[in-house]
Amino acid sequence: MSSETGASLVQAIQERAADFMEVEAAFDELVKRVKIPINSTTPPALQQAIQHDPFSAAGKYGILFVIMLIALLVIATLIRMYHFWGDRIRTALYKEEVLNSARSWSPGVIRMDDVELPSAITDTSSTRHFFPSKGPLLPEKPKQQASVSALAPINNTIALFRWLFYRPVPPVSVGSWRFVFPSLGVIAIVFVALLASMLYCFLPTPMFYASMSYGSPPLAIRAGMISVSLLPWIVATSSKANLISYLTGIGHERLIVLHRWAAYIFAIFTVIHVVPFWWQSVHDPDGFRIWKLYFPPRPWYIYTTGIAAMAPLIFLTVHSLPIMRNRFYEMFAMLHAPVAYGFVGLMFWHCNKALTSWSYLWATVALILTSMILRVFYLNWMNPLWASWLIGEESAVTILPENAVKVTIPTRRRWRPGQYMYLRMPGVSLLENHPFTIASLCSEDFPSEYGDEYRDMILVFRPFGGFTRKLYNIALQKGPYKTYRAFIDGPYGGMQRQMSSFDQVIFFAGGSGITAIASQLLDLIKRMRDGKATTTRVHVIWAMKRPELMEWFKEELRICRECAPPGAMLCHFFITAAKRYEHLLTPDMRETRLSGLRDKINGALQGVASKRNSAMMSEGEHEMKREAEDVITALPQAYLAPPRPRDSTLSQAQSDAVRKFDFGFPQTPTQFQKNLMRFAFLPTQSRRDGWRTEYGRPDIAYMLKGLSAEFGRRTCIYVCGPPSMRTEVARTTAALQQEVFIDPNKDEIYLHAENYAL
Repeated sequence: MSSETGASLVQAIQERAADFMEVEAAFDELVKRVKIPINSTTPPALQQAIQHDPFSAAGKYGILFVIMLIALLVIATLIRMYHFWGDRIRTALYKEEVLNSARSWSPGVIRMDDVELPSAITDTSSTRHFFPSKGPLLPEKPKQQASVSALAPINNTIALFRWLFYRPVPPVSVGSWRFVFPSLGVIAIVFVALLASMLYCFLPTPMFYASMSYGSPPLAIRAGMISVSLLPWIVATSSKANLISYLTGIGHERLIVLHRWAAYIFAIFTVIHVVPFWWQSVHDPDGFRIWKLYFPPRPWYIYTTGIAAMAPLIFLTVHSLPIMRNRFYEMFAMLHAPVAYGFVGLMFWHCNKALTSWSYLWATVALILTSMILRVFYLNWMNPLWASWLIGEESAVTILPENAVKVTIPTRRRWRPGQYMYLRMPGVSLLENHPFTIASLCSEDFPSEYGDEYRDMILVFRPFGGFTRKLYNIALQKGPYKTYRAFIDGPYGGMQRQMSSFDQVIFFAGGSGITAIASQLLDLIKRMRDGKATTTRVHVIWAMKRPELMEWFKEELRICRECAPPGAMLCHFFITAAKRYEHLLTPDMRETRLSGLRDKINGALQGVASKRNSAMMSEGEHEMKREAEDVITALPQAYLAPPRPRDSTLSQAQSDAVRKFDFGFPQTPTQFQKNLMRFAFLPTQSRRDGWRTEYGRPDIAYMLKGLSAEFGRRTCIYVCGPPSMRTEVARTTAALQQEVFIDPNKDEIYLHAENYAL
């Protein structure tokens, strides 16, 4: 081979290598649409299209949701800060007024011995352990405190939005199908986001090139950038522990609605992204053949990676539909997050650094990792300094009247009134967890019998299916002396506002919805007696089928009635059923292989906990334990079910009724009395202390409108019950917002609705 031939061969190889390197360098910019330079041979149509909507600027279409959602986040944060500081300023001003009134008020000859302090009480069953029952009452609350939250224009603007968005959307029934819509606020946000993004995607021109050989369809590029920019927000609203909740105070249980609708919008724009590629490849095969040549050596890269990413997206979208999610919830809970993480990984593969797509994907990954790190602080078994590390807490399960289940978990975890948590019990179900509202108050006045550092987290619920029914069955089989390891994830949620900053608070509860109200009520009454609440009047309206439900929170309501300031608490109970509930659910006694495995796992965890507690005890504590040991050691009384009523004579029953705390309930009406309710109400059973009972259903609209005449400057309406009750309360509260406009003495009527299912 001559030297000239060798030189030419080397030169040819170098030229090929240079061409290959040039193609490889430009590959990242040419993933879906080719950046073709304009020259003298460029067709006029292509010149106009490239100059009007250049590919290098196509990343701007992902900015729309970023700007829109950041603006919405800033507005929600500012509203939260406005209410946050306004509530605390009013409470602080009231405390100062109380102190000034106490200094100027002469107590006369009252001695310190006449005032009982909570810390001096040793009887934990006494009401006085909660707060003092003797001594002078606090001075009367001043009529008005000036604060930043008394600005009429701001309050009227907020009332206007509440007048509009508090109104519920009625469900629509089509045959046997029933469609339930989200709140008007969610509908407005979704509608504006969808409309703006659609206009931003379809108004710019061109939508297609004259030939696919000119590049990928511009409409597909715009839709792709809009959809990928939504991914960080979908992840941010899906996590239990997320930054949005910290900034806005909106709990995960409410953000999850926005998460679902954002995912639906993402799916819509994904379809818009796919269809132009398919349509133009079918109608312009010659241009499509040339278009594939822009991606050597992988001409099918875009299509194969797109189909791979589309498969998990279809699964996530279909399985997230309410009808599918409710039917296969256990499968949904186990597969949703892993499939979603896999989908994000496939999006990296598909986008391949096109434009600014990877910026949104890396932001998504950062939010996922942040959520995982924050979740660690919500798990009771992840703190190595606690006895529950890796083994959970000990818990007891008892059966209450009306087939209710009570779970008591002594824990070092702290919570606020009205919050909820996710409970996992390996001795009941290995993989399932379930959300429950925490019914007990976390307060130093209620320490657990496990120690001063512990508080009894109490959950009360009715079993329906899944985890709750399994727990009910095992509780009946094992009895009240069986303990289980409990793994807590939470607490989450809770009311955004400070309830003690309202002048008047009205609670509506339907059936077991009282579980979300009990802790709020205890906390509010305590703050009122301590001079830490501006609240002067509390109304409780509880509708229940039978009076046996009162046994669930009999002690809590007794404390509230006896310790609330005189005339401050009014309770109105409605009994809607004619017969007493005597049916006991039959437990499923079938034993399976998983039953034995669950018992072994629970026993192993209990053994580790016993050894760990024994190692942490000092020698003196061991000696005291051995001296106090008996052959059979029962659980603390707080974890045992209340005793069933015994047979007694008529005279004994009458004498017991005098001493018994029955809230003024008459006997359950007969069927004849129930039939009379069709024509007239039975005589109201009332007491002088404001506690009354009626048979029938409450007329919520009539009651709220009647109570509105006594509203102070700020009123809070708190409801937890079935959808019909929440709908009626929300509709009436929306109508009452007009009073803020016309009455200068009313600044706010606030509504907080809890999910009945938690």
